Amino acid sequence: MAENKNYQQLTHTFQRLSRFSHLGAIAGWDMFAMMPPGGSAARGAALAELGVLQHQILTDKSVAQALHNALQEDLNDVEQANLREMTRQHAQAALLPESLVEAKSLAGSRCEHAWRSQRPANDWEGFADNLREVVKLSRQEAALRAEAKGCSPYDALLDIFEPDMTSARLDVLFADLKSWLPSLAWRTWLRNRPSIRSSAPQGPFPIADQRELGWKRCACWAFDFNAGRLDISAHPFCGGVPQDVRITTPLQRRRSAERAVWRYPRNGPRPL
Repeated sequence: MAENKNYQQLTHTFQRLSRFSHLGAIAGWDMFAMMPPGGSAARGAALAELGVLQHQILTDKSVAQALHNALQEDLNDVEQANLREMTRQHAQAALLPESLVEAKSLAGSRCEHAWRSQRPANDWEGFADNLREVVKLSRQEAALRAEAKGCSPYDALLDIFEPDMTSARLDVLFADLKSWLPSLAWRTWLRNRPSIRSSAPQGPFPIADQRELGWKRCACWAFDFNAGRLDISAHPFCGGVPQDVRITTPLQRRRSAERAVWRYPRNGPRPL
């Protein structure tokens, strides 16, 4: 009998999920940065299907049973930490029905794709129609999570991104920051005022020069172009996986864009 067989079963399952997430991240980047407009609906459907598949695997009864049984196995500290995170991910996913997972993915894809043409056309009413559906589904998710956890909808969503954090704890944290941070910022500005230059370079900035500057800036920050790339998109974002980071930025003649957010996924967790 294999040692810690339940934990090993979970490791295999979550490795599969990680690889599906990897595929979804790169397919999402391609949709935002490379895909022709005509492929949007099909790609959105494919990503939604992938999300449903991941949800099915994560919420399967065999995963719940293995998580329960693994608690009785002799795990080291790292394995115990992994088990806690696996349990958290399973519990979070189990709160949502498959239909909502699919609907959220489809609505998000439709909204983002339409926004690309609505933004330059100043079609904010059209954008609002799509955004309402995204917000409606997010509220449905928040309500389901809040009911299950016995907390506010905001705290239920906050727990996804900052486990065990609550709005009450944040109120204390921000109240403390508010008591001293503004005055510190003001004193710092006064102390350095003679050396501050508020004038910014004036455009237009040639697109080709911006691209070259972007590559040089990434190189200065030790961005590994052997494990990532910089491309153009309608909106700046950073995605991919730690082994394959994808930065995108809009290039506009009137201003330059920031590119430092690549550090977030680049320094993210990797498979052990």
